[in-house]
Amino acid sequence: LDPHPTDYRVRMKVSPQAREHNPTLPAYWEARAIVTISRHGRQRILLTSLLDGKAWPAEEIAEQYQDRWRIETSYRELKQEMLGDELTLRSGTPETVRQEVWGALLAYNLVRLEMAEVAGEASVRPTDLSFTTALHYLRYEWSWLAISSPGTLPARLLRLRERLGELLLSKQRRGRECPRVVKKQPSRYPIKQVRSAK
Repeated sequence: LDPHPTDYRVRMKVSPQAREHNPTLPAYWEARAIVTISRHGRQRILLTSLLDGKAWPAEEIAEQYQDRWRIETSYRELKQEMLGDELTLRSGTPETVRQEVWGALLAYNLVRLEMAEVAGEASVRPTDLSFTTALHYLRYEWSWLAISSPGTLPARLLRLRERLGELLLSKQRRGRECPRVVKKQPSRYPIKQVRSAK
């Protein structure tokens, strides 16, 4: 992340549709544009309504954006990877919904804790491990732990951590970022392939 982002003001026209819906809106509105360079050399422009540069330094806003994006990534991992991208929870009452959400959060933090332990032993950052890969491997190993005899648990846990350490991300992917993009919606209709007759 660029330690000295460029900071300037922009003036943008309010759309006619918005002004028609709300005539009290001004013709133009001002925002603050902060230009940063990512670790991969890509330029990003962050728009904010925090116009006072002394009260809210550009460097701090850029760092907050990075932190916020990591949180968004965590939400995605929780919803898509752990909950299987389900639109609704399985529980039917408020009490059981809270219980299910609490259980999902506990499981997510347990996976993250194990990743942090493995990263500490390997003297790397926890972000050098793939959450998705770690989750799948932990699910597999935990299913065996559930039916293992108590005497084999220490050896299995040791193997689990050693295996997770081998799943460290390559240096090319470290410090990776998830760009904000609109994903293509899956088609509701099956794809049919027509083969030419020979």
